[in-house]
Amino acid sequence: MILEDIKYQLDQFYSFENIKLSFEILDKQGAIYFSGGKILHAVLGTKQDIEVFKELNGLDAPINIQVSIGESSPEITLDKYLDEIIEIVNADSGNSDNNQKPNNAKSSDSEIVKNDAESSPALVVKIAETLSVISGVESILAVKEDGEVLYSKGIDDTDFESADALFLFNQSKELGDILNFNKLKSAICEANNYKKIIINNKNVLYSLKVSSEVPALKTQMEAIKLLKEN
Repeated sequence: MILEDIKYQLDQFYSFENIKLSFEILDKQGAIYFSGGKILHAVLGTKQDIEVFKELNGLDAPINIQVSIGESSPEITLDKYLDEIIEIVNADSGNSDNNQKPNNAKSSDSEIVKNDAESSPALVVKIAETLSVISGVESILAVKEDGEVLYSKGIDDTDFESADALFLFNQSKELGDILNFNKLKSAICEANNYKKIIINNKNVLYSLKVSSEVPALKTQMEAIKLLKEN
């Protein structure tokens, strides 16, 4: 999928400043400007910003992407993380499909704000169980920012895994706001010959150890999709 390809490129240069992704798809020229993990401006043909991602959403076509480092955005019209943009796109798409009334037009904002609320222990267990059956997930841990383990599966040393998850979380610039447990952020972390997907959702950190035989990016996207559905 096109958005997965774009997300992959964004992840590779997440900590860089002033990056431009130039791309061509279906005979249209486009560009995405981002800096420090946030998308600042996007164009595709005559479309701009959110409309660009609406057009790309669901597309599965050949795309040629080129990366330019040190190229600043001509203007700042978005200033949002990709996860936030995708939530807005999906919410707007749902409103369009269901022909909802105008008073529901800001549902995307409420979806984003909802991530600030803390999950109940029962919901954490439900989510963790759902994530644990994703293909390639070998073990899973759910932990609060104070280190309290809420759920574990396939883990022998929960104290170590809890500390490791929090360490990876705080060290990874890919998680955006690393000092506060807010909004949905995720990253693929590699250490000691293993890969872990770290996801912060509603003030709970989910750490998924992924098999080397499964593409971590695919597992990450599937996990994020499941979280958004819960």
